[in-house]
Amino acid sequence: METRRLGGSDLDLTVVGLGTWVFGGRWGGADDADSLAACHAAVDAGINWIDTADIYGQHRAERIVGRFLKERSEDVIVATKCGVAWETDPAFRIWRDASGDYIRSAVDRNLAALGIDTIDLFQVHWPVTDATAEETMGAMRDLQTAGKIRHIGVSNYATSDLEAAWDVTPFAGFQVGYHIMRRQIERSELPWCADHGVGVLAYGPLAHGLLTGKMDASTTFSDDDWRAASEFFTDEAWPERVEVTRGLARIAEEGGRPGGVAELAVMWVLRRPEVTSAIVGARNAEQARANAALAGRPLGDDEIAAVEGLLAEYPGADRPYGHGEPPAK
Repeated sequence: METRRLGGSDLDLTVVGLGTWVFGGRWGGADDADSLAACHAAVDAGINWIDTADIYGQHRAERIVGRFLKERSEDVIVATKCGVAWETDPAFRIWRDASGDYIRSAVDRNLAALGIDTIDLFQVHWPVTDATAEETMGAMRDLQTAGKIRHIGVSNYATSDLEAAWDVTPFAGFQVGYHIMRRQIERSELPWCADHGVGVLAYGPLAHGLLTGKMDASTTFSDDDWRAASEFFTDEAWPERVEVTRGLARIAEEGGRPGGVAELAVMWVLRRPEVTSAIVGARNAEQARANAALAGRPLGDDEIAAVEGLLAEYPGADRPYGHGEPPAK
């Protein structure tokens, strides 16, 4: 599989990475054995990096990745995140925390869950208004100096947040939601990353399952699946998004893409030179193998024009939406 260098780091990442949010159980439950098998299948299929976070099942996903690393640590690059805190007593709740003290304490829990001494790419999960960039990024720089992390990344930042963080210390990666019907970052954040040599890790390239081509207007989700309450799947633009997906499937078929609309969607994200890799989640080994195969040939100009024409027919499909963001404390 093709690799791309992440910003100014020494990390050469495959253009598809394994996402582990599903391992935490918030997508309608998860089976740990299946999750572990997904890690093995992804690496066997050529993927060389895994993205996780402490909040995914409150270290559940990290512990599964850690089990995998005990067997094959030399085969994979590990990226994880901190910056979302939680408590379980008296009731479960989460909130953003990117204070220096929190980051310095969180990394030790990340390392323990993963069972490793150094994290290849450590990312601040969300910006926090009550923590200054100097406080947040200063803590990340301290962790790098201490050898607990190799490279610094940020996630879900706006351009102003990126600027403020960069003024404190350079960082290698920017993780952000990006797919055919979520294009807002093309106006500012992607050009900023190009200008500053920061690699982009795009999560959600399959639009949270919509661009697998397996959903239609009647699709519903279980109560323990965050998508059941997401405006992306429930607002008045949902029928437009379904029609866009049908049109994309036709474009993929006409283009002779064996992975169908999913392959088209992943390669559409990767058409941007700023994007280092697309993060695709997998629930089991079968999905992991299928995801690795989505790294197909680059999009042709005719395919790009066809996608742009289709989106112009359904302008509501690209409406901004939330993604289960944790609140401020």
